[in-house]
Amino acid sequence: MAVNLSVATHQGSLPVAYRLYLPKDWADDRVRRTAANVPDDIQLQTKPKIALQQMREALAAGVPPGVALADPAYGSDSNFRAGITDLGLPYAVGVILSTAVWRPGEVPLPPAPYSGRGRRAKRLRRDETHRPVAVKTLALGLPADV
Repeated sequence: MAVNLSVATHQGSLPVAYRLYLPKDWADDRVRRTAANVPDDIQLQTKPKIALQQMREALAAGVPPGVALADPAYGSDSNFRAGITDLGLPYAVGVILSTAVWRPGEVPLPPAPYSGRGRRAKRLRRDETHRPVAVKTLALGLPADV
């Protein structure tokens, strides 16, 4: 399997990056890797992580930025979506219906206040009245004319 990055225009598309993806059972199997001549520098990484690295490298090489498109295997990964946002790219990605999202205008609660003991909290929070919803729930609640 592989992860590839392509650029596209109205005239066509062109792959600009291609990287071998190894599932865990392959990555951890020295005999299988040797038999298939898999290079040692190819290590276990998720497909979304590989794709983000390809996007960073393409932008650094001067590939013009565009809209990032991806299927749910990538789009359902919140770190992937955040990484695209960090790159300053707009995106349209597939997600599974149960993916949790915040309603427009809502954000997670800030980290818990520092108690004076231990490490400071860093994780954003939610509570019973302030929580994300499944993307399906959000979509079904939109007005019909949207």
